[in-house]
Amino acid sequence: MKVKLWGARGTISIPRPETRRYGVNTPCIQVDTAGEDPLILDGGMGLHWLGDALAKGAFGKGQGRAHLLISHTHWSHIQGIPFCMPMLVPGNTFTIHGSGGRRTISELLLDQMQPTYCPVPNFFCAQIGAQVSVQELDSAPLTFDSLSIEHTELGIAHDGPCLAYRISDGQSTLAYIPAVEYIDEGAQDRAIALARNADLLIHDAHYSDEEYETKRGRGHSSPRHAVDTALRARARRLVLFNHHAERTDTEIDTIAATHTSNALPVEAAREGCEYNLKEE
Repeated sequence: MKVKLWGARGTISIPRPETRRYGVNTPCIQVDTAGEDPLILDGGMGLHWLGDALAKGAFGKGQGRAHLLISHTHWSHIQGIPFCMPMLVPGNTFTIHGSGGRRTISELLLDQMQPTYCPVPNFFCAQIGAQVSVQELDSAPLTFDSLSIEHTELGIAHDGPCLAYRISDGQSTLAYIPAVEYIDEGAQDRAIALARNADLLIHDAHYSDEEYETKRGRGHSSPRHAVDTALRARARRLVLFNHHAERTDTEIDTIAATHTSNALPVEAAREGCEYNLKEE
């Protein structure tokens, strides 16, 4: 399994000299496994750049297929979808999976395609672009040949469910928990079960440990929460994700260095970083 980060920043893309090393784009991760269609985790602005990369291959010829898993529908996790160029190419196929809660995920994604807000054509329409379908997740795992994808709800993100994912290809496992706050033990218990023995855990660390004390109830974790979850899940490696938009590279360096240990390698998510889990 190969994992590439195309966006690791929370809330908004914020290009400044002091944020460029860890990246400025909002969440998007590419997962490739042998013989399977590309799997994409979240559709933040990193999806625009991933789309450009995919367009250099089969997706530029209208021969591509991909699955996009949405954790929740805050803008930082979906605003790259209208700007993913391969979705405008006829012949490509995209299946978007997620959960909308009181409204369907399809309704929520269509909202941002309305011309009042969106400057690009609505490729969800059958008469234009790729074949784009949206599937509401139920309790059953997704299975694509050798690939198994489990999901669990870890809380409510301002009126909608917030999902985490576990992806296994029979040789390695990735756990993705991009936005979570452990208000009750039940949520953390579910996160630990999802991340159990994962080769790589990508976990929300939006607030610093100090900031979290004044940010309780805003739906995000700190590095301390991420480390605790990883240790209790016996994950092999932890990547701190969803950096606060204004967190500088130097500050992120310090956070990662403070929390890494012999018991658990910890690093900060960096845009463009790649992990080959089979080789680790």
